[in-house]
Amino acid sequence: MIHLHDVFNFQLHRVHSLFRLIIPLLFQGAVLACTFILTALPVAGQAPGAQDTIILSPINVTATRTERQASEIPNALTHFDRYPQQNFQPGVTLDEFARSTPGVFFQNQANFTQDLRIAIRGFGARSAFGVRGIQMRVDGIPQTLPDGQTQLDSIDPGMIEHMEIVRGPLASLYGNASGGMIGMTTLEAPRERFAVSPRQVFGQYGLFKSELFAGGRHERFDYTVFGSHLQQNGWRDHSAVENYFTQTKLNFRVNDDSDLMLLFRKFYSPEARDSGALTLAEVRQNPAQAATRNRQFNAGEEIDQEQAGIRFRTKPSASQELSFTAHMLHRDFQNRLPLFDGGQVQFDRHVGGVSLQYTNDHRLFNRPNRLITGVDYGIQNDDRQRFNNDSGRRGALVLNQAERVQNVGPFFRSEWRARDKLDLVLGGRWDWFLFEVKDHYRDDGNQSGRKTLSQASGTTGVVYHLNNQHQIYANVASIFETPTTTELINNPSGIGGFNSNLSPQTSLSQELGVRGATHGFQYETTLFYIYTWNEILPFERPELPGRAFFRNSGQSSRLGVETRLATPEWKGLRGEVSYTLSDFEFEKYTINHASLNGNAFPGVPRHRWEGLLRYTHPLGFFSQLHVQRVGAFYVNDNNTDANNAYNLGQLLFGWGTRYRWLDGSVFFGINNLFDERYNANTRINAAFGRYYEPGAPFNVYGGLRIRIMPL
Repeated sequence: MIHLHDVFNFQLHRVHSLFRLIIPLLFQGAVLACTFILTALPVAGQAPGAQDTIILSPINVTATRTERQASEIPNALTHFDRYPQQNFQPGVTLDEFARSTPGVFFQNQANFTQDLRIAIRGFGARSAFGVRGIQMRVDGIPQTLPDGQTQLDSIDPGMIEHMEIVRGPLASLYGNASGGMIGMTTLEAPRERFAVSPRQVFGQYGLFKSELFAGGRHERFDYTVFGSHLQQNGWRDHSAVENYFTQTKLNFRVNDDSDLMLLFRKFYSPEARDSGALTLAEVRQNPAQAATRNRQFNAGEEIDQEQAGIRFRTKPSASQELSFTAHMLHRDFQNRLPLFDGGQVQFDRHVGGVSLQYTNDHRLFNRPNRLITGVDYGIQNDDRQRFNNDSGRRGALVLNQAERVQNVGPFFRSEWRARDKLDLVLGGRWDWFLFEVKDHYRDDGNQSGRKTLSQASGTTGVVYHLNNQHQIYANVASIFETPTTTELINNPSGIGGFNSNLSPQTSLSQELGVRGATHGFQYETTLFYIYTWNEILPFERPELPGRAFFRNSGQSSRLGVETRLATPEWKGLRGEVSYTLSDFEFEKYTINHASLNGNAFPGVPRHRWEGLLRYTHPLGFFSQLHVQRVGAFYVNDNNTDANNAYNLGQLLFGWGTRYRWLDGSVFFGINNLFDERYNANTRINAAFGRYYEPGAPFNVYGGLRIRIMPL
């Protein structure tokens, strides 16, 4: 529960932290001001009024559950459309699609058993595997489970057409685990009646990825089919992976006012090995080695998953829309952890959900208002067993239980144009959760139990339009995050059932930002402050290294600045640069009678810079350079061990041409351009100092892409 008097006392206590932000803010403000002034001036030798004015088309987004112009949303938001150079990435991890996004930190691009780690303003940084604290949707279908976890292995970056990232809370719309939101739209049907596009990528360390896209349209119907196969030996020992993915999307225009989407997705990974984390001494000795215990116990996983979704939308009138979404998922999962006791996990998961939403555009006090109301329901059933891991062979059964999570969440949102230049937003949601566990393994007693949780979330925001191209916005919002079933059942007591000492975390967020576009330049700067109670963080027990347990850390604060500047295209060149400052620390946190008050939040760098430069030549040549500087950050709560700062770069280049009905491109790329020794992932609070998972050195890849459009 959020105590406002604690927030007030903390604000007084942390005034000094604001001064640490003044210099970066002044610097960024000066850069943006100079950009605005210089681009507003006439070009030398050109008469005033004669210069060309570049008007950017409005960007429409759906992150707030209806289509809206980004300029009307009081949140920090980044929108990506697939541009040509994204067709020439390796197509292995989602971060390839989200370059230069401030406030978003990606790790773990190489260990497929742990999934890509995504942190938005620190939400998700605690994840031992998968994504936590962030809502994710693909084509409007939830990928985040009712308990708040998201697995990314079944989202292929090669099929993404658009991506929206909301850097900040949306719990009033999506409920649990909404410290940020990532929405993706998969490839749309081609404009032609039919098109097919194969793509082949190859690279060092056994990288071999094949993709095939086909789609077409006919009157009121269109379809897309996407399939891929990924195989990679990996740079580190014991890190090979292989998976297969297919998706079919069907769109029907039922009538002029209604449409129907059907989605089917299949993912199968027969092998994904876990090379594990190393100590600093082991990294220095041989960063490519696998952890000894990971080889001994053959750490890794196998996955077989199917998902289906349906969405129906209809407009009863010009000002109303009704939408219905339903989805289901089945996941068969088996893994081997680098330990003997209960080191093999198997579960059979069934997930389902429905959502009903109503949108009404009307007038409130004679001003335009959009009202969004609806309700979400989700259910998750896991049939889980644990066995001893006898050097990679399945041993005796030590846990057998059924876990169920149910969630109901009604919500509303009002978006009101109070004045010609002023938008006001008010939203709220109430969520109810039921966690149940039924223990079928009684050798250690009956650990069956149930737990109910409920939480209200709210938000209020304002957007002031300085003119058509520039806005100032602010919002205040609450966030809550329940422990996932995996976090609850990983009981430090060593028995089944739920960890009764683990509680949900709650946060209060405040945000102030400015954004706009002038003469083709786009800019944004955001200042945010988040205070969190019962922060959930991972730790390991020395007797069970490799298994993550979780605990509440008391209270923490997050103070940060995010800024981004993008240039217009000039003679085929286009660039952007971003910077993130994250001043995150614990406020009230005691472990083993030791106070950690004032310690930095682990897993998040204080400073991070990114730059992106891309070029396209009329003759078909293209290139892209991406660089980033990741500052040092701590890897444990005690702040006794840290991950060093590092610089990464990627260079890609190629050539493409078109002849009648055939497009063809050949491309090459270099990863880790500066041959930096760095850690691609860190495991927070790991036992025995095994925090580090080294990343690959300088390496190359290449490929071929063809697009066929029969006449």
